[in-house]
Amino acid sequence: MEEEKINLTEVILNSINELFSQLFSSIDNTIYSTLDNLTFISPDIIKNNSFQNILGTSASEGILLICNSLILGFIIYYAINYLISHLTYSKIDSPKQFIFKAIIFIAIMNSSLWICEQIINIVYIISCCISDIGLNLYNTSITFSNFIDNINENIYSSGDILNIFSFDGIIKSFTTFGLINLLFTYSLRYIMIQIFVLISPFAFLSLITNTSEWFFRVWIKTFLSLLLVQILVSFILLLSFSIQITSNSTISKLLYIGIIYALTRANNYIKELFGGISTTVSTGISTFSAN
Repeated sequence: MEEEKINLTEVILNSINELFSQLFSSIDNTIYSTLDNLTFISPDIIKNNSFQNILGTSASEGILLICNSLILGFIIYYAINYLISHLTYSKIDSPKQFIFKAIIFIAIMNSSLWICEQIINIVYIISCCISDIGLNLYNTSITFSNFIDNINENIYSSGDILNIFSFDGIIKSFTTFGLINLLFTYSLRYIMIQIFVLISPFAFLSLITNTSEWFFRVWIKTFLSLLLVQILVSFILLLSFSIQITSNSTISKLLYIGIIYALTRANNYIKELFGGISTTVSTGISTFSAN
């Protein structure tokens, strides 16, 4: 009877291990290449016809049409404030200053798509330069896919069956679900970057008057913080390839956990340094990345 219980327990444990082994293998083969595309954003994110049609490629299309329609409202607002300033003696831009600022920032507003594209491109080039450093030093691209492959090759040998109830199994489970959480986080970041490009004309238009320029300051701070995350992620991944990870070293495995945690918290670190918004998505499985 006891032997039957032992055999039944082994069958259950082996089934669970086999199930999780197949799950982790599927995730390793499919999810991390997608994570690379979501994290390292290039100008291609806004180079599609549907997106450009929403924003507008001329002053009479899309969101640019709305912003150009608001110019009259800004002129009326300034005129009223200018008249009131003579009664209250409040400080306000002179008509020449207002006209000069309006001409400059209206022109910039109508070129907002090109400006955002160049900002994204600069950040992307910096990320690529960091990746090239890793390529020259370690003869491998600094990507999530290669990072996971490097970890699996050094910690988990191909002949071993993953035991989900062992220390290695716990680490594998912890980091896999953490990276899934990271996938959700950078999916949200991907969408938010597109949204901030779409509202960029409003941000540039707000610079016409002193009372509305706060909107631009909030916009540019948040937009840059969303983009700068990928530079920090590039540095973390570059550092990860310099760490010697071996299967018989507990410290190496704990460093693996530290790298995953740092990647998960990268968005929060940038937010604390530069401000902006948090796009961290916390799941019930990966609570270690919660705010």
